[in-house]
Amino acid sequence: MKKLYIVRHGQTDWNVQKLLQGKTDIELNEEGIKQAKELAKVIDLDKIDICICSPLKRTRKTAELIVGDKVPIVYDELVLERDFGNYEGNPIIFDLIAKQWDYKINDREEGIEPVQDCLKRAKKFLNKINNEYKNKNILIVSHGSFIKALHFNLIGYNENTDLLSFNPKNALIYEYEIE
Repeated sequence: MKKLYIVRHGQTDWNVQKLLQGKTDIELNEEGIKQAKELAKVIDLDKIDICICSPLKRTRKTAELIVGDKVPIVYDELVLERDFGNYEGNPIIFDLIAKQWDYKINDREEGIEPVQDCLKRAKKFLNKINNEYKNKNILIVSHGSFIKALHFNLIGYNENTDLLSFNPKNALIYEYEIE
């Protein structure tokens, strides 16, 4: 049995403005830096063997502030945020979000990474870490939508699952045990 500690990056200005970030490379704001530093005080790094992080600035900075030089950080494109295509930088609209997370619609309009593809990418990542990091406790620093896809791969889902029922918050730890 090993543990996954999954953390969404700290706050950005676009989080505050309720804009879709996706793969747009946004920095942490002052609050986001503070959140990551606070998280570093409560996470037990002695229990973590490796940190796997998205290569975007907001996740890199969050990971660096949490682990410092105590845990090796590996950057992996598989844990990048979901691509929201032409909607990135625009206000978050609930009807659009509901459509993007409807498994049956599997929206790919405007360059969006379809939800089924994001879920498959999360499954591919879980298979990769199961093969490469057997019996290692892993800290994953990623993004809201990708963490949502990881969560549902870990607990299970089907085409009728309400994928909007889990919404990871900035700079909180989500803990999972996996075999």
